[in-house]
Order: sequence, then structure tokens, then C-alpha cells
Amino acid sequence: MVVEINLLEQKEKRNVLPFIILGFFVLVSLIIVVTLGFQRSQLVAQTEAKEERIQQIQQDQEKFTQPVDNEGTERDQLKDSLDQLKATIVPTIPFVERLVSLLPERGFFESFTLTGASEVTVVARFDTIKQAAKFTSTLNQESVISNVELASVETSVVDETEDLYDYQPRYIASYYLVLNESTLLSEKGLSE
Repeated sequence: MVVEINLLEQKEKRNVLPFIILGFFVLVSLIIVVTLGFQRSQLVAQTEAKEERIQQIQQDQEKFTQPVDNEGTERDQLKDSLDQLKATIVPTIPFVERLVSLLPERGFFESFTLTGASEVTVVARFDTIKQAAKFTSTLNQESVISNVELASVETSVVDETEDLYDYQPRYIASYYLVLNESTLLSEKGLSE
């Protein structure tokens, strides 16, 4: 057997445990810092996105509130128009009663349309063309009517063998009347 003699001092082995512990803490600290930084950046991004969404919603709300303000003015305009219309109501019932009294015995209104504040379209039926002409003449003499226009006269076929009261009159006259509102309102719709 050979004996080895080492006269050199042996180096002491360093204790690496404190370095390992220190490295472990540095590594854990680094992981924590990176994780917190990542979460912080995500929270900042979410906050910015939500702030942009809030601004977008506020802009949308402003868009919706502006028409509401306009609707208020439109509502006021409509109310003013309604008040003006109520102030200028034309009494048509007495006028229609007067027109009916002017019709001949077998004269009928097929339609009565108030087309404007002072414009009326009337379609009437008569047995003879002479009755239609007489009705036109009578309308021209009325003080509440400022203009009478006979728009058209049409005829419908009638079987002559039928009784006079079994069919509608043959002549269909269409009138366009312009009313004199001041006279109509002053006479209270011909109620005298």
C-alpha cells in the first residue's frame, strides 16, 4: 500500500448554502416583480379601455339628448300650430246642412271632403243635368262660397224601365268650392 502524504493545506470548502438561499430569494423576488408588473400593465390597459368606453357612452348620450332638446322645440311648434288651428275652426256642420237644403229632391252627396282650411270638394248625384246646373247656380249665389268650380259631370247608365226611386241618380257632378272664411265665421256657419 502506498501512503500519500499531502503536506499542502487543504482548502476549506466554502459553504454554498447562503448563496443558494440568496439566489432563491432573488429568483422568487424577480418572479414576483415580473408578475406584478404584468398584472399592473393589464389593469392599466383595462382601465384605459373602460375610460374610452365611458367616453364613447357619454358621446352617445349627448347625441341622444340633443334630439330630445329639438323635440321640445318641435313639440312647442306643434302646440302653437294646434292652438292656431283651434282658433280658426271652420264650422262645417251648419255649412253641410245648408248645402243639403240646396239639393233638389233626388239630389245626393256622394262625398264631402274638406281639403284645406277653406277648400271643399263635393261629389253630388242628380237625376237631370238641369238639376246639376241649378245647384251650381245656387252655390254661386251663396255668400259663404267665394268660388265655385264644376270640375266634372259624368253619367252612369240607368235602366229606363226601372222605377225612378229604385236607382241612384244618373249624373255625377264634382265641385270644387272655396269658402269665404270670414263670412262663414261671422255668420256662425249659416246658423241664422
